[in-house]
Amino acid sequence: MPSILHNIKCNYTMRWYFLIVLLAAIACTPSKREADTTSTVAAINDLPTLPITLTDSTRLNVRELPGNTILILYLSDCDHCQREAESIKEKIKAFKSYTIYFISHEPADVQLKFAEKYGLTSEPNVKFARTTFSMIVSNFGAIATPSVYIYSSEKRLVKQFNGETNIEEIIKFL
Repeated sequence: MPSILHNIKCNYTMRWYFLIVLLAAIACTPSKREADTTSTVAAINDLPTLPITLTDSTRLNVRELPGNTILILYLSDCDHCQREAESIKEKIKAFKSYTIYFISHEPADVQLKFAEKYGLTSEPNVKFARTTFSMIVSNFGAIATPSVYIYSSEKRLVKQFNGETNIEEIIKFL
């Protein structure tokens, strides 16, 4: 009989030992919430996950764009967008350290006509791209055109403007 009692006591002791080790391991492991916070801080990127196709058929994702970036969501037949394009062309030197992406859901040929009309095709830091209407809405919501989003080279949103905005106001944030 003593061996049965001894086995029961050993099993009971082993269970407690196992439970204590398990609890210690759990206590020393960072929680998922803490781990997520740490990785989020290390990888801040405010650029939207937005697939775009440039007028030369190059496919990009906005989230991966390098350097200082300006996104302008526009429509070619929008008179506010047309005035904004004219203003940008007039003050293009102020934008020299940024790459400007005019983004619309319109076809490439319509965008190229817009770019030519407002003298933006010869500007090396100005690009035109298309994406789907649903991708614009899912990333930005219902917005006025033009909408301008300025991002730093660290991929942080500096300022956004929804609707026609005086070019001098935009330039203040470059």
